[in-house]
Parts: sequence; C-alpha cells; structure tokens
Amino acid sequence: MKKIEAIIQPSIKDAVITAIKKVGVGGVTVHQVQGQGAQEPPLVGQYFSKDMIICVVDDPKLDDILDAIANVACTGTKGDGKVFVTTVDDTLDICTKKRGTTSI
Repeated sequence: MKKIEAIIQPSIKDAVITAIKKVGVGGVTVHQVQGQGAQEPPLVGQYFSKDMIICVVDDPKLDDILDAIANVACTGTKGDGKVFVTTVDDTLDICTKKRGTTSI
C-alpha cells in the first residue's frame, strides 16, 4: 500500500478528488495547509495557502492516481504543488478490525 499526500492549489481540490475517485480511491482526508517552496525567498511570516489531499491506495493503482492528480492539478505555473508517496506497512479499521488492503 502507498500513502499519497498531494499538496495542491485550493481552487482545484474538488476536481482532483473527483479525478482520483474515478481511478479507484475510496476515502480521502483533506487539510488546509500553508507553506513555502524551496525556490521562494525566505520571507518571515509569508506563506502560501494550499490544500493537502491524503489517501492510501493499493500499489497497482499508484501510477494511475499520480497521473490523474498531475493531469488535473498542473496549470503550468510556479506553485502548482507537490505529491509525496510513502509506503504503508499496515492499516487497521478501528471498528471492523480489518487490516491491510481490506481496511482501506
């Protein structure tokens, strides 16, 4: 399983969620975040607002989901965002006690 954390422009959050759900993502978590890219000058207290979409997916779906995010989120301008992918060793659905891919 993989955990995908996509940091994107807030204006396209709904479009990205729609696109990744079409590819097979079940649940998502969305956070409003602020940050500053590495290329930005270090201005104290000046951050850019973004949304972070988090989901956990089966490995075979990863490339299709990354493509869906990139296709919707890319405007071709600086600050479109980033996607981070990490490995998830296990998951647990608290109520059903299901583990692994059956819990996502």
